[in-house]
Amino acid sequence: MQLIYAESAAILLGFALHGLLPGRAFSGVLLLPAVAGAACAIVWVALTWAGVGEGLLIWAASLGAAVLSAAGLGVPLRRSRRRTEQERLAAVA
Repeated sequence: MQLIYAESAAILLGFALHGLLPGRAFSGVLLLPAVAGAACAIVWVALTWAGVGEGLLIWAASLGAAVLSAAGLGVPLRRSRRRTEQERLAAVA
């Protein structure tokens, strides 16, 4: 049951990262929340299978993985898309 709450928190953190990270116009609104939700679910289930009880450790690891994976994907992706767009605009001009 707590997985549902953790997923909701991870998705909300993904939306927050979408707004906070630079280059918001270079990625879709749902990309970072989807990545954060997937990372949270994977870590939560892995720790559950490993026998870690429901407590602070599983919450911190799952939400930490959500934030790190969304930011780790969002920043380089947006830089790459910005650079690609600038190159294409320079080729046209």
